[in-house]
Amino acid sequence: MTNLKENNTRFITDMGWYLLGTLIPMGVGFIKTPIFTRYFTPEEYGYLGIITITFSYISIFLYSWLAGCLWRYYNSYKNNKDLKNLYSNIFLIYLGASLLMLVVSGVWYYLTDNPLVKQLIILSFVQFFIKEFIGLYLIIIRLEGKALKYNIIHSSRAILSFALLYIMTFGYQYRITSVLISVIFIDLLALLFIVFFSRENVSFSIKSISKKTLLVLYRFGSIGLIANFCFLIMTSGDRYIIALFNDMSTVGIYNQVYNISQLSVVALVTVFFNTINPVLNRELEVNFEKSNELISKYLFVYLLFGLPLITYFSLFSKEMSIILLGEEFRSGYTIMPYVFISAFLYGLFLFLEIKFKFAEKLKNIAVGVIAASVLNIILNFIFIPLYGYKWAAITTFISYLFLTLYFYLQDSAGFFRNKIYLKQVGIFLTIIILQIIADSIIRKFYLLNVWQTILEGSLFLLLYLLLLRKQIRNIKIPV
Repeated sequence: MTNLKENNTRFITDMGWYLLGTLIPMGVGFIKTPIFTRYFTPEEYGYLGIITITFSYISIFLYSWLAGCLWRYYNSYKNNKDLKNLYSNIFLIYLGASLLMLVVSGVWYYLTDNPLVKQLIILSFVQFFIKEFIGLYLIIIRLEGKALKYNIIHSSRAILSFALLYIMTFGYQYRITSVLISVIFIDLLALLFIVFFSRENVSFSIKSISKKTLLVLYRFGSIGLIANFCFLIMTSGDRYIIALFNDMSTVGIYNQVYNISQLSVVALVTVFFNTINPVLNRELEVNFEKSNELISKYLFVYLLFGLPLITYFSLFSKEMSIILLGEEFRSGYTIMPYVFISAFLYGLFLFLEIKFKFAEKLKNIAVGVIAASVLNIILNFIFIPLYGYKWAAITTFISYLFLTLYFYLQDSAGFFRNKIYLKQVGIFLTIIILQIIADSIIRKFYLLNVWQTILEGSLFLLLYLLLLRKQIRNIKIPV
């Protein structure tokens, strides 16, 4: 019993730090959106969205798989006391990738005539170049379980960049380029801090560069590249199709509403996985055969707290849009429930993606995400021209649902064969369904304002926690 309490206390402490470190950037994002969607135009956000999404695609090919390699092989190389080998080879690939991104950015710069687009291309290159390096460093911090340090760096970047953006726009009347300039300046300061004061024993050596290690990283990373690219197609490729059949203002509205909705859930999913990943990765590395039990316990906690949150977010989407978005953007609230649920399904998928990577089932991952992204593209081209941008969010939800079913039908980690877990999930869903019915009855007779809606949501959450207090107290959380 004592060990259980200690584990739960440590889990809550670590998750509390990660939650605080995520809530601060998320809070900054929530504050930024209503402030700056009242200042910048939908057209400006449209250009910014298209360019940053394009750079995200470039980044997926060049950088994102390096993060996956670091997560996958860190514990293995650490156990062999050979981390310098891993760091050196990853850094070499990072430099090569950066050079290639510079070439692509230069070509794009000279092919466009729009002055604003030219500025955004240059700034986006610099931002991604710095951000990706800092991101790799922060993964090392997380793998070492240093939640406090991670959150201080992560939160400080968000707060300071927001403060600088506010000064630039309202003090000096900068336009949309200030969104990138503010981030670049603060990330440069963070990079200098890391290099001179916080290296975390990270070192590089030309002698440590190994053809064998590079081949291992490329083999594993290629699957990560495919998976990340396909995920990006599902979450952002629809902007190009919307732009094809609508104007840039529509792209801007959809992009901002989608981003703020996704941020709401993905931030919480990130907190959860930041907390469990160090333990889960070690378990998969050294005790793979017993990992199903660990994954099932984490899945139970994810469903226990995740199901009510996405339900309340979906029920109160309109009120959230009033709080978080400028008036020109609020018409997009209808897509928010689909984005919330898609982000939640993404979290469900992550459990098995991690397991499949350690089981070397890389082909299964590739087939699933490629099929889901192809499905997403086909559905977008069919439904967006017919029914408008709302269907972009619906098709993303369908694609994530397909992906989740595809993986869990292959391997549910034993969770959906456990009658005790299924019975408990049935109780969660029953309470949630009754609350949905209660909300529909209330709204049939009363027109609730924003504050009354917040009160209703708070009461629903409190009631849910009270009814399930026994299950919450008995949670066994391995750390």
